[in-house]
Amino acid sequence: MTTTSSAAFGALRAVPDPLDTLGAEALSEVARSATLAQNLAAATRLQAAYHLVQAMGRLDEATHDDGACPRPVFARLDPADRARDHLAAAMSLTGWHAGRLVTAGVQIHTRLPLLRKAVDRGLFPEQLAIDTACRLADIPDAIIAAVESEVIGALGRDLDGGHRPSRTALDTAVDAARERHDPRAAEDAVGAAVEQRTVRFRPGRDGMTSMWAHLPSSDAEKLRRRIEAAARAAHDRGHPRTRNQLRADALCALGDPNTDDIGSALHDPEDTTHHTDSAAGADGTEGAAGAAGADTPRPGASWGTDKPVRISIIDGIAQGLPNRVQFVNGAYASFDWLCEELLSGGEARVRFDLIDPQPGVQDTPDAVLKYFITPALAERIRLRDGTCRHPGCTVEAHDCEIDHIIAFDHQRPEMGGPTAEWNLICLCRKHHREKTFGHCAYRPGPLGELTIITETGHEHRTTPHGPLAQARDRILDHRWHQHLDRLITDDGHLTNPPGAHRPRPA
Repeated sequence: MTTTSSAAFGALRAVPDPLDTLGAEALSEVARSATLAQNLAAATRLQAAYHLVQAMGRLDEATHDDGACPRPVFARLDPADRARDHLAAAMSLTGWHAGRLVTAGVQIHTRLPLLRKAVDRGLFPEQLAIDTACRLADIPDAIIAAVESEVIGALGRDLDGGHRPSRTALDTAVDAARERHDPRAAEDAVGAAVEQRTVRFRPGRDGMTSMWAHLPSSDAEKLRRRIEAAARAAHDRGHPRTRNQLRADALCALGDPNTDDIGSALHDPEDTTHHTDSAAGADGTEGAAGAAGADTPRPGASWGTDKPVRISIIDGIAQGLPNRVQFVNGAYASFDWLCEELLSGGEARVRFDLIDPQPGVQDTPDAVLKYFITPALAERIRLRDGTCRHPGCTVEAHDCEIDHIIAFDHQRPEMGGPTAEWNLICLCRKHHREKTFGHCAYRPGPLGELTIITETGHEHRTTPHGPLAQARDRILDHRWHQHLDRLITDDGHLTNPPGAHRPRPA
């Protein structure tokens, strides 16, 4: 049965025919009705997110603010953050998306009455409603009514006409309205935005890495002009690479002092004559070029870092599998970079760590009763987890803290949570505070599994997905196939006992 409506019929109506038998007009109305239902469901989700924040605030007050012993400020958790963590697990969202859902829900139901009316009518798609509410969250209370009226009116007219405004159009509309109603507020917003500058890297499986940057416009323009100038000069000289490739190479060249403006090597890496020629004059004394370039890194040097390159080798030989070279998620941009460092030599310091994949191999009787987590054990936990273990969080293990799931007892270590592999997890700073000062219960598993029981009684289970955990999965899969090879003969029959020779019938 299909539900549809049209201008002629008005309200929704049921169509008993399958979709593939309907005409174009009816199919169009089906799509419109489904979109309306989806938008109305989004309004319900936003309302639930708002009320969840209120419920978290009341729960925190009832639990800790008893008057006689109020909770210290540093131990208080933002109800919005707690609601975000609940929604991330309950709706299978990333922490970023859950946070924006919560922000939008609170803004719509406390500061944006016009947007709330439009959302409740089903006019705004969910993502546009969230983007709009999050952008308007930065508008001061003194001008929010005027800015909201102008922005929502313009967006509503576009949506009524069948046009979905882009995020760029939304940003432009909000910025223009803010500048018209309060030029000083616009200037303050520029200063606040500078504090949010950041650069992120995300390696891919094809040997490439995506880079995302949020920079001040003046600095970004300097970078753009330098990259564009290098790419244009090479293109004008007839370089065979495309303009986009030249731009990318010019950006990479900024991080390598041994290349020219478009990433081409300045000299043959195997030719060492340029070091002696530039470092010394004809009489054996240091020349001017050598004095000027005394601090220039040699080919292959880890330019910009003085820390050794740490490479972990997960030992699979004992399990009948090849060793695998890995590193902690977020420690380096890509595996290809590590290989280039090794092959080119130079001044790069490399440290190899052989990792036994068996769980708990470093859990010695003395170590488990000490609160201190050794660097080797911390590296092992980061290799196992890959990211922060809270549901929906994508903070890489390299930027996480190592925490005891069952709290360590400093007075009687044998009675508390041990400093053992099964009792340690990676948590980002935000979710570390949530675990320490929140109300959820945490239950560990033998292979790094984590079960979180919320105040509402819901259970959320996560498993590690880092390189070490993946290696263990491959070992278990290999053992299972070995067992099947011993259990099932070539003709498809079972052997009893497993592994016994089964003669073929004559």
